[in-house]
Amino acid sequence: MEINKNAKMELRKNILAIRRGMSAEEVAAGSERFVEHLSAWPVYRAAKNIMLYLAMPDEPHMEKVISHALATGKTVCVPHMRATRGLMDAAIIANLDDLVVGQFNLLTPNPETLRLLEPSELDLIVVPGVAYDKGGRRLGMGAGYYDRFLLKANKAELIGAAWAAQILEMVPTDEHDRPVNYLLSEDGIFTCR
Repeated sequence: MEINKNAKMELRKNILAIRRGMSAEEVAAGSERFVEHLSAWPVYRAAKNIMLYLAMPDEPHMEKVISHALATGKTVCVPHMRATRGLMDAAIIANLDDLVVGQFNLLTPNPETLRLLEPSELDLIVVPGVAYDKGGRRLGMGAGYYDRFLLKANKAELIGAAWAAQILEMVPTDEHDRPVNYLLSEDGIFTCR
């Protein structure tokens, strides 16, 4: 177990260094391709209730996907981090103005107008990660928010979102980690083996 924990920490550090080395222009151009791939994907088109994440500066950005999803009549949720570390909910947003700047200077749902959707109601979740492997196994930031949340989102299709450089042959995982079935990168959408 300790070996696995150290392996995860080391890998997280190395991959985050690659991600943080991307320029704002590279992130913007790559994010455009995520929107194109996702908006054309039949699973996304059929989904009614979807959950997207609010990106850190070096992650693939989802604002244009959020706008597209809202414009096509989908119910869009984003993560709402509870006061208890490691626990999150799916907060419904009607538009990008429903977001405010929260901790770590990241966008977050406005706590004043919070409306939640049961995780079991979600059809599709776009899951961010530090690294993925081709089997859909995910390495997150280490706090376990998604690990706990995904256990309750039992009917949702899961697609991992990551830059191509973050998709590896193998990532170390624990038995509670729920793999994704698809991966989305700037290069397209792939089915995990």
